[in-house]
Amino acid sequence: MTFSEQIWYGMFKPSKYKEVLELKARRSVLYVVVLMLILGLVTFVMPTAAVIAGFGGMEKLFTETMSPMSYDGEELTIERPFRMAVEGSIFIIDTESYTVPDSKLERDGAYIAVGSKNIRLTTVIGGQIWSDSTMPLNQVIGAGFNNQSLVSLIPAIYVSLFICYLIMCLGYFVKYAVFALILSIFINSVNKQMNIGLSFGQVFMLCFYGQSLGMVISNFNLAIGFIDPTIVSLVTMFVSIHFITSAVMLMNKSNQV
Repeated sequence: MTFSEQIWYGMFKPSKYKEVLELKARRSVLYVVVLMLILGLVTFVMPTAAVIAGFGGMEKLFTETMSPMSYDGEELTIERPFRMAVEGSIFIIDTESYTVPDSKLERDGAYIAVGSKNIRLTTVIGGQIWSDSTMPLNQVIGAGFNNQSLVSLIPAIYVSLFICYLIMCLGYFVKYAVFALILSIFINSVNKQMNIGLSFGQVFMLCFYGQSLGMVISNFNLAIGFIDPTIVSLVTMFVSIHFITSAVMLMNKSNQV
């Protein structure tokens, strides 16, 4: 079985789950890794690239879109406040106050908010501040820091974005692996009662395969904002459970032939 067939069967063919579950463990690991990379690509890389392209690239963003900025070792100044949002992360430079006040954090997200003397790292969920830390700006940048200094940091920024991408992919794995594990507890009971003969690892992968189509649809919808994410999540959850139970029933029938 080719890897493209494994992807196709895993996402669309519960009737083929018995075959994919017989593949070597490294093929299952590869499937999981590729699927998580795809989810990260859809929900982080593509929207982030679109935002950067919308500004005409990082260099243009720092030298033309962002107004002149400078730091003298004591206070940061910028001619006009700057604000950029990328997939739930909001970057603010507003030097009207030493520390960017709560009133400027008006939407949910993870904030990097730079005031004239302090940088604030804050997470806002449901209109409430859940985590908040502040550090002096002089511990982060030195005297003479300006727009051109940001240009020189572009390679490091791209490395940071790549790390964020990998962290997001890992987060997706944890999220869907936990759900697969919960489903596995119930499906493994059915597996034993029907004498299907799957190991717990195979039951886990069965549940993971069953989620595949739902993962892609729900996260793609989240990226484009086409339909209410809650509705899509509920629908894809039922689709996933249907795929899993259908595969189990088919495996049971094949054992009885």
